[in-house]
Amino acid sequence: MPMLARSLMCYLLCGTRLFQQAMRNTLTNVIVLIAAESPIDVGTKGTMLAMIPLGYLITQIPGGALADRLGAKNVMTATLSLSALCCIFMPAMYDTFGMTGMLVTLVFMGLVQGPLFPTSSVFLSKWMPMAEPGKPDEKAWGTAMLDIGISMGTLFIIPAVTFISEAFGWRRTYQIVGLVSFAFIAVWQVLAASTPAESWIISKEELEYLEKNMASKKAEARAKEAGRRVSVLASNTNGDVAELTNSFIGLPWGVALHSGLWAVFFAHMAFNFGAYYLTNWSPTYYKDVLGVGPKEAYLHLMIPHLTNLAAKTSNPSINAWLARNGYDLLASRKAFTCAGFMLASAVLTVVYPVRGSVWASTICFSLANAFFGLAPSGFKSNYLDITEEYVGLISGYGNTLGTVSSFLQPKLLAFILDSTGATKESTATGSWTLVLLVVAGTNVAAAAFYSLFATTVPIEQQVRERQRKKAE
Repeated sequence: MPMLARSLMCYLLCGTRLFQQAMRNTLTNVIVLIAAESPIDVGTKGTMLAMIPLGYLITQIPGGALADRLGAKNVMTATLSLSALCCIFMPAMYDTFGMTGMLVTLVFMGLVQGPLFPTSSVFLSKWMPMAEPGKPDEKAWGTAMLDIGISMGTLFIIPAVTFISEAFGWRRTYQIVGLVSFAFIAVWQVLAASTPAESWIISKEELEYLEKNMASKKAEARAKEAGRRVSVLASNTNGDVAELTNSFIGLPWGVALHSGLWAVFFAHMAFNFGAYYLTNWSPTYYKDVLGVGPKEAYLHLMIPHLTNLAAKTSNPSINAWLARNGYDLLASRKAFTCAGFMLASAVLTVVYPVRGSVWASTICFSLANAFFGLAPSGFKSNYLDITEEYVGLISGYGNTLGTVSSFLQPKLLAFILDSTGATKESTATGSWTLVLLVVAGTNVAAAAFYSLFATTVPIEQQVRERQRKKAE
């Protein structure tokens, strides 16, 4: 079946996350330059790194709801445009208002970027068809493209910032990143479409295929997989599907408290806590522990993102192999999530002991980031499995919790490092050993919970089935 239009939509979606991450991670790579210009302590660095997540967590839930009303394309255009403006005005805010101006701008950048993840989930839910037994799952492929964009943005911004800042300084670097982002936004606005029916690129054949293989068919396929009968799921006396009563949080309590939902939420929180450690703290680790400055370390900082990108690029092939070898959707989701978390955690525990070698440290960081690259094809794809009626809202809640983790992580790790001195070899508070053990332990716990409670059957269907059984 030709998939030109939906392939293009996934590549464009990849681009949105590439530029989002590039704008977000510019700070990570210029923070050392800002500190050289005006000395700042570890606590202030932690505060700076926490500001984007602080803003980011506030707009997740309304962002998902907004995508349902205005269309994913329009919301993403607005968020990317406002984020690019933040980059352009960042230097002026710093020069005029000092660190306070920069922190406020970083919070605002987080606020306007907040809707991107739930909106991306809504976007994919409109374009990715149901999984067919024995064939690769397109939802996993679409999610992989989303995460490839994150890795590419993180990867490319390292050499870009290094060389641009060397030539023009960190202020011009921010402005150039903002202007290049506007060029992509123009391409996105012309080519993207919120739904297949709105696309001017899609063929008649592909449109008909998607119309036959979306929500209703997915529900039937998953229900059969779980041994349930769609025709009798929570039906009322008239044969209609029973309505679930939403609570004040926008979800029925049976859905909101379901263990399968929280398996995804906890995995998302652990992933942000672990993977963003590598992104946020690696430049500081190389400088303070390994004695390698940003100019000399840029290659070492790039390699982990290359391995992460390689892992994410291989995920669709791994997913196809699992499908051919009899792994059902749930087994595939668990394999990616649990293997990614457990292997990354194992590698992180040996990072500090090998600090005597810069290259040994880089190899460990690279392996850990590669393993973290496996996990999103599990739990992030699972967002599109566990609901059909609340995609934007559940994605918003999930990424809000993930962003809370992203916000708390730099503050917590900065506290640990600042308490008694980050270079001490003790495992007591203040050591890098404790930091790495905290990150590893968080991901091991999330993997265990996900293995026990993950599901691929829409949770609202399960709740209706329970209601039906109680009524009988």
